[in-house]
Amino acid sequence: MKNTIKTGGVGKSPAIEKINQLNKLSSRIQAAGELERKAFQKEDGRAKEVWEKRKGIVKEFHISFKK
Repeated sequence: MKNTIKTGGVGKSPAIEKINQLNKLSSRIQAAGELERKAFQKEDGRAKEVWEKRKGIVKEFHISFKK
């Protein structure tokens, strides 16, 4: 259910509007899951160097993701 459902008639169906709202929420949850997967994915080699560099930048500029 990636696409919104439209009626052929005039007006809005409450059931269809509810389905469309669920689709929007599902898309947001999937996007957050994909972002989390990419952010915390463990890789060897070059990825470890990049991870260490990012940690250094966070410490140097006092970046906090707690809020």
